[in-house]
Amino acid sequence: MFRSDKSKTAGTARQPAGRTRKNARAGFFPACFFRDQRGVSAVEMALVFPVFLMIVFGILEIGYALKTWNEVNNALGRAVRLVNIDADTSPDDIAAAMRSYLTNVDADTLTVAATPVTITGTDYIKIEVDFPFEVILPFTTISSMTINVDRIAPILSATK
Repeated sequence: MFRSDKSKTAGTARQPAGRTRKNARAGFFPACFFRDQRGVSAVEMALVFPVFLMIVFGILEIGYALKTWNEVNNALGRAVRLVNIDADTSPDDIAAAMRSYLTNVDADTLTVAATPVTITGTDYIKIEVDFPFEVILPFTTISSMTINVDRIAPILSATK
């Protein structure tokens, strides 16, 4: 079973398994290079991770924009109540009231416009509020957008 004659194997060098001289000279990449799976997950993660981060940050930014819109909308609702109490409330008074209600929004950037509107013989006031919202998203060119909140409210007066 065992060979005791070492003279036949003494002068030949053994090639490592999978690497023969033919494979080494076959091309730029040896065949074992394509079978080797080490590092594939790192490459896949490097390709997918930036897209994943952009989606996560986009969801967070949209959530923050909706929170800000909701806060401005609630402040506008409180300002409309002032108009319902006193029909002579000016747009400057509405803007000042809204600025006092807002805590997480830069109130100096608000643009408030109030225009009287008559619909089927009833007097209304249309209040529009615009404010810039800074977007922080990686890998995009969007830097800011304008969010608009408006409301039409009837002018209630105790003298009518």
